[in-house]
Amino acid sequence: MRSIGTQKKEVMSMFIYEAAIIGVIGSIIGGVLSILAGYAVSALMLGSTKYLLTTANALSVVEGVTFGIVICLLCGIYPAWQAANLNPIDALRHE
Repeated sequence: MRSIGTQKKEVMSMFIYEAAIIGVIGSIIGGVLSILAGYAVSALMLGSTKYLLTTANALSVVEGVTFGIVICLLCGIYPAWQAANLNPIDALRHE
């Protein structure tokens, strides 16, 4: 990308956006699956799901989704920085 004129900032933002999209989709899927698993476990073990849909449980799911997004963004920063600072000639040589 850098060899065809893309700026370092644009390369970094592409990697960060990709990490954000993966983080959001993965965290939302994980949150939904955790709610479904909690529902199934509550129904099987307690015979009732009245304790599942409480404010504390909803807050825990939101915290988990937020944590997943933040971790994905933090893990995307270093590869984005490396890609933005890579010499275009070295990148084409390894291609």
